Parts: sequence; structure tokens; C-alpha cells
Amino acid sequence: MRPVIGMDVAKGKSVIQAFIKRNAPYGRDQVIWHTPNGLERLLQILAELEMTTKTKPVVILEPTGHYHRTLVQRIQSEGYDIILVNPLQAQRARRTSLRKVKTDASDAWHLGDLYYQEEDWLVHPCREEHLMDLQFLTRQHEFITSLYVQAKLNMRTLLDQVFPGYEGVFKDLFSKTSLNLLDLCLSHEGIQNRDEEDWIQTVREATKASRSEAWMNRKVDNLKAAVLQNPVTQVSFGLETALRSMLKTVRGFQMQLTELEKTILELSAMIEEVKLLETIPGVGTKIAAAIVSEIGDATQFRYPKQLVAYAGLDPSVFSSGKFTATQNRITKRGSKRLRRAVYLAVTCGLRVGINLRMREYYDKKKSEGKPHKVAVIACANTLLHHIYAMLKRRQPYTL
Repeated sequence: MRPVIGMDVAKGKSVIQAFIKRNAPYGRDQVIWHTPNGLERLLQILAELEMTTKTKPVVILEPTGHYHRTLVQRIQSEGYDIILVNPLQAQRARRTSLRKVKTDASDAWHLGDLYYQEEDWLVHPCREEHLMDLQFLTRQHEFITSLYVQAKLNMRTLLDQVFPGYEGVFKDLFSKTSLNLLDLCLSHEGIQNRDEEDWIQTVREATKASRSEAWMNRKVDNLKAAVLQNPVTQVSFGLETALRSMLKTVRGFQMQLTELEKTILELSAMIEEVKLLETIPGVGTKIAAAIVSEIGDATQFRYPKQLVAYAGLDPSVFSSGKFTATQNRITKRGSKRLRRAVYLAVTCGLRVGINLRMREYYDKKKSEGKPHKVAVIACANTLLHHIYAMLKRRQPYTL
């Protein structure tokens, strides 16, 4: 096998251990700082190892958050292969020693030794720039969405202590008109001391769009009814300030999500893989973009089961002696974002029978006595097989 450098990555620095072959280290472990000089030193060691063995070495490391990304890009740009080891594999390799030692140098040694224990390693592909951009955008959208959900829950909690009946005035409490009107209601006039004309003017200011007089009158009636039923007669300064703060926060998240979605749509329009996945019934641009960004280059997987395992949707297997488990859960050891996106694609496709092919398979699993979630996971597994074939063959989805 090829010479290898085992690399234990941390924040700001990494520890490396080079091997010419198994149990034949090349020099001692070294600390590589994540600076221009440090990266040049790493490339120099790779060149020395290549010159000594007459074979291009490979670098094996365990992905740790985002610290490894810069290293991977720089090493790949110089033409060297990268192997990313699943953290579970790295942990198992560390446990092979009888001695209980956990240092950066020992981790680098175990990673290098692990390379020679397997023969079927997948080389980490060089990601194209547009796919990397799409991954950053979709993950940022997911992050902001989670914060937005928490902000909405917090705002509801505060609103229930200020104006609990307001939530029934609009179908969507967090629509622009609703938030504008709530902002006006929190002005110095308050929500109690307003006459008929004042309420109509307030609704008109909040709408900022052409609405019929009948619609405005209905909202005024709803507001007046909510005010009459409001048990809160006095709002403390701290509670009002907190609600105003959450109102600004919710609006800020809405603006960020709108901008991110616009950018994702613009970028997705130029990516062929996203257009292919959009042909799946029930899969929109955002879900298709999330799936493509997490899979990356589909050619890195030799067969569809590898992609299924990458998503953590493969069933676990337990058999010991005469016992063989009949109920096996999925491993959930892969990309949680890919697993979530595929799950959403299945649920959207099953909704009102949009994806007839998926609905037929789901009904088959249900007829076998499978619970709803088990049937949906089976559909997700099957859908990933279809996605793999679509991306490999560059063909749209067919019913």
C-alpha cells in the first residue's frame, strides 16, 4: 500500500505521523500549525515522503467540525489524496491498544496504522466550488431556521402575557401585516385607549398594501373583540421591552431567510443535479439543493448501498449464536442533514399522493404490517437508490 500520513486535527494545529509502510514510521510525530509556514512544512514532508518511497503518499484524518476544511482544500490542491475516517472507526482504532493512552501523537499514529488495516478506502473527492457554496448556504439556512423557530416560541410566550387574544386576529401571527400591527399596538397609545377611527388608521398603516375596506373592517372587529377580552390591564416596562426585542429579532430572521432562499434559488438554477432532483414529485428546490449539497459528487460512491449508509439509513444487524434480531433500527451513523432532507422528500411525496410510485411502495409496506415510520424509512431507503441512479446516469425521475 501507499505511504501515509496520519493527522490528528485540532483548532489551530495538527499532529502528524508519517509511515513508509505498516509499522515503519517515517521520523517522529510533528506539530503542524495552521499557518502559511505550517502548511508549507506539511507539503514539504509529503514531498520528502514521496521522494523516499517513489510513491505519492495519502493523508488520512478524522473530520473534526470545520477545522479540517482548510487543510483538506490545501492538500488536495497540491494533488494529494485525502481519506476522511468516520469518527466511530477512529475511536475503534484507538481502542485496539491494551494501554489506555489518549494523546494527539497517539491518535495520529493510530490513524496512520488504521490505513493499512483496510484495503477499500474511499478517497475524499475534490468538491466543486458551486457545490461547496450550496452546502454553506443550505446549512446556514437550516441554522437560521432553527433560531427563527426558537424566536417565534419565545415571542408567543411574551405575547401571551401582554395581549393573549391577538393571536386569533390573523391566521398567520408572524405575517408582515400582523407584525406591523403588533408593533403599532405596542406604541405609547397602548392597546386599550383607541377609538374606531384610530383602529382603522392603525390597520391601514400596518397593511402597507391595497386591502379592501371589508377586510380592514373585519380585522378591526377582530381586534376590538380581542381587546375587550384581554385580561391584561397594565404591562410592565420590562415585559414590553422584551416583546419589542423579540419582534425585531423575528423580523431580522425573516429578512435573512428571504435573502438566503433567494440566493439558494439563484445558485440552484445553475446546477444540473438540482434540476434532476426537482423532477421527483414532491421535491422542491430547497429540498433538492439540500440533498445535492450533502451528497456532493455521487461518483464517490461505488454502489447505492454506500450512499444509503452515508445517510445513516441502512439497517443495523445483530446476530449472536442462535439469536438473530428481527427488529433492527437504522444506524443513524451518517449525515443527519442528508437523512433529514430525504425524509422530508418522502413525506412531501406521500402527501395527497403526489408521488404515485412512492405511495404504492408505502402502501405495500403498510399492508405487510409495518408501522408508519418504518414504512417511511423504507421509502427513504428506496428513494436514495433512485437518487443515486439519477445522479450517476444524469437522467430525470420516471414514474
